[in-house]
Amino acid sequence: MNYYSPDEHHLKRRSRRFIRRMFIMRQLGTLLCFFPILSVLLERQRDLAFSAVLFVNAFVWPWLAYRRALRAEDPTTTERHNLTLDAAFGGIWVALMALSPVPSLIITAVLASDRYAAGGGAQLMAASRAFLFAFLLVWVADGAQVQLTFSLQTVWLTLPLATCYMLVLSITSHNLTWQLRKRNRELERIALMDPGLGIPNRRLFERRLESEFLSTRRGNSCGYLLLLDVDHFKGINDTWGHEAGDFLLAEISALLRNHVGLQDIPARFGGDELGVIVHHATDESVVMLAERLKQRIAQVRLPASTGFRCSVSIGIAPAAGADSLGQWLRHADLALYEVKRAGRNGVRLWSAQPDMA
Repeated sequence: MNYYSPDEHHLKRRSRRFIRRMFIMRQLGTLLCFFPILSVLLERQRDLAFSAVLFVNAFVWPWLAYRRALRAEDPTTTERHNLTLDAAFGGIWVALMALSPVPSLIITAVLASDRYAAGGGAQLMAASRAFLFAFLLVWVADGAQVQLTFSLQTVWLTLPLATCYMLVLSITSHNLTWQLRKRNRELERIALMDPGLGIPNRRLFERRLESEFLSTRRGNSCGYLLLLDVDHFKGINDTWGHEAGDFLLAEISALLRNHVGLQDIPARFGGDELGVIVHHATDESVVMLAERLKQRIAQVRLPASTGFRCSVSIGIAPAAGADSLGQWLRHADLALYEVKRAGRNGVRLWSAQPDMA
């Protein structure tokens, strides 16, 4: 039995999805190419053996390529080789059609678009080389014939390839782009969240802080910043261990998420210090919010000690009272310092007094 790591399982799933997607596009492409190529071969009175080979290429090759990729040790690389072979087959049929303009140009455009969508410039270059090599080899061997005339039947049989296939290719490319953007947004969200607390980390906090500061300066809101510091946090870690400290921060973070406004943003500011950006408030309402938070945090208990009582110091500063983002942060930090200097377990709203300038 083979055992794979989670990363290997993820890569195998991605490879299978890629192979299945290529199989569907290959089967659709060969089906739509079959009819215009057959039309030209019959018009040129080619031997029926060519039609038989065309049938195999159109209806058997997609399944062979699919099974070949699935059984390969490196399915993705094998599938890219299959895509290059597709281009070589396309070159052969363009040569056998003696460059009949309508189907030849459409088939070449479809091959180029599909190869680029599947593997970018590197895949397109590999496919182009295979196409040109196969085309020149067969075209010269066939007498370098050129047939610039084509029938109305050939035009009609080429139209589904020129329309349906390109439409499906566009839809598929759009869906892949949308999935990639969604995955990138999720990765960015994860990168901007504190994994242990489930709230934004300092990086995202500073982004939102700048946005709120500018919004207040424009008069669209009246933002406030709350800085919360868990009192005697080092003593908690020393007495009950770091697990207790992490548990306490997680409980306080959950409390902040549940009790601040929908437009307010709690975050981990650093270490045991948490922050809340209040989107719109007044001096009175923001102090009331801070007092409620302090009271609720006082109800948090540690599993290791039911007698433990948690307290926090909270410094508050209005964005309207600062000339810059850095000054806004400094005002909140000064207010927090005043609470600590007064004995902790309190709330202080910054005011532009001489001792706090």
